[in-house]
Amino acid sequence: MTNASRGWRRILQTVALGMIFTVPLAACAPVQMIVEDREGSDQWLDTQIKSGILAEFAKVDHTYLIDVTVEIWKQNVMVTGMVDSKGKYHDVLSIIRRDNRVKQVYDHLQVADSEVIAAYHAAEDQYGKNAVPTDSATQTVSDNWIEGQIKALLVVEKGVRSVNYRWQSVGNIVYMMGDAQTQKELDTVLGIVRRIKGVKQVVSHMTIAPSV
Repeated sequence: MTNASRGWRRILQTVALGMIFTVPLAACAPVQMIVEDREGSDQWLDTQIKSGILAEFAKVDHTYLIDVTVEIWKQNVMVTGMVDSKGKYHDVLSIIRRDNRVKQVYDHLQVADSEVIAAYHAAEDQYGKNAVPTDSATQTVSDNWIEGQIKALLVVEKGVRSVNYRWQSVGNIVYMMGDAQTQKELDTVLGIVRRIKGVKQVVSHMTIAPSV
């Protein structure tokens, strides 16, 4: 069974989040969260915000679910991806900023021709599992592959809590957010990601968590 494409994974994620919020509120104590270095209520709030944004995307234009990625950490939103008009760009940002719980938006959304976006998705679907397509050594490295490498490397790295980070790769530029516990951890994470094959640049919105 082949892996779902990046776009379809987002749509399935939207459906899953929607199912969470159809549970009656009386039974709606926060679901079991992955253990991150922050309060469960803070994680739950991020989940609510993301669910609301994706639900609005689905209502307004289903292509937003395929072309746009939203990552949230402590109510800060990082938006990446590509849309085919300035109107859609402003629409997406307006939907995100409409939620007054959002503290800050890290805007990395690009405007590109529809043909460019279609070609990008086709290449990702075809080569998502591989660093470089077997028929062309000059082909851009798959963003899906880069994202998978980040996950695999951070999970096993001693002294790094990968659950505290969010990342997306678009055009081999990696965008990251989250909290490191120390400067050493932050430097380690950035060093790992920068050394991954094909990564052109790392744009970091990561911070060092305040001491408690």
